[in-house]
Amino acid sequence: MIHLAYALASGRGRSLADPAAIARLQLRRLRALVRHAARRVPIHGERLAAAGVDPEAIRVLDDVRRIPTMAKALLRDTPLAELVTRGFDPARGDVVRTSGSTGSPLAIVRGPREVDWHRAAGLRILRECGFHWTDRTFEVRALAGPSFFVQRLGLAPKQWASILDPPATLARALLAYRPQVVCATPSVLHELADTLLAMGATPAPPRIVIADAEPLLPTTRAVVTRALGTPPTDVYGLVELSNFAFECPAVAGLHVLADTHLVEVLDDAGVPAPPGAAGRIVVTDLMARTMPMLRYETGDRAALVRERCRCGRTSPRLVGLVGRAADAVSLSDGRRLHWPWFHETFARCAGLERYQVIQEDRTRVRIRVRARPDAEAAVVAALRAALAAAMPADMRLDFERWDADPDDPSRKLRPVVSRVTMP
Repeated sequence: MIHLAYALASGRGRSLADPAAIARLQLRRLRALVRHAARRVPIHGERLAAAGVDPEAIRVLDDVRRIPTMAKALLRDTPLAELVTRGFDPARGDVVRTSGSTGSPLAIVRGPREVDWHRAAGLRILRECGFHWTDRTFEVRALAGPSFFVQRLGLAPKQWASILDPPATLARALLAYRPQVVCATPSVLHELADTLLAMGATPAPPRIVIADAEPLLPTTRAVVTRALGTPPTDVYGLVELSNFAFECPAVAGLHVLADTHLVEVLDDAGVPAPPGAAGRIVVTDLMARTMPMLRYETGDRAALVRERCRCGRTSPRLVGLVGRAADAVSLSDGRRLHWPWFHETFARCAGLERYQVIQEDRTRVRIRVRARPDAEAAVVAALRAALAAAMPADMRLDFERWDADPDDPSRKLRPVVSRVTMP
């Protein structure tokens, strides 16, 4: 609860703070994190020692460059017990899985501290966008989220909806609820907007529309703005790091939550890219202790700019973000299963190591699967049952074993690919 209280107290104040003050805060938190990781997290202790990094020698922020970056392969290939704080049982934590945008879902362990901080990050972003405690929120996800104490008191009411619901059902629910806040992935928002326009419906414009987990394309921004009367706000984050950047009202990039995340943009040689030049996004979660993320290679690219934004905020901005590719499977009954449904459904399947869903034609879907040898049959059975329950009976599901690694392990691989254009 202390971290949620921090989110309530800080609100927009940190994005308007003196950059020098934020840099001093970042340095204090970075030094504490590196000391903790070196002494109490096996993999980081080994890597820092091998790189000749003395935690006490981290004296200025630029010293972060002495720390080796973390690739996704490190998380995939290292036992969880070596990635988490010594003495912490991963089974006692909140274990979540990444989307598998590189083809391999990764297990991420969060302790109570990180769970609170991730919630706080989402709340802080909403507050940056003007969220009020009396606002009704309509959120579309694969799974409904938890109910919090404040909601049981009647504050911040929320209605959850499933991305498996037909678009017309979602549209009618939104019209009936009249929310001030709408949250969903861009693909779901786009489909919802198309449906509202086709119905000729004019909802009461929400004050805030949050689009996350996928790229927010200009076409989606335009149709959502036309249908809902409110332009969507792009939010960027990863399961490994929480949401840590949000779009400013001036649409001049994504402001970083710099007091909790240290963001670097590196060129192909691994040195800081010049201001405004695109490069690899590398992020340190300054608040993570259970499973520290020190200089994590996100796999995405953008430029980093630091001058004051025309919206008035002083926090750094990511500009020209690319990555987070997503696709959807079009079903014969007119529905579409978007990438988040596959992510949240497949992530619950223990033993799954790599997957890709490919729609070959209107009634055939090919699922490439790599699983632990002792779990392969159970994984395929579980995925087949989940897909069959969500898809029409005429959809053919072809499973195949995926033995080979991608030709280029650093290249992102879309977890869901559709080769069909449905009318």
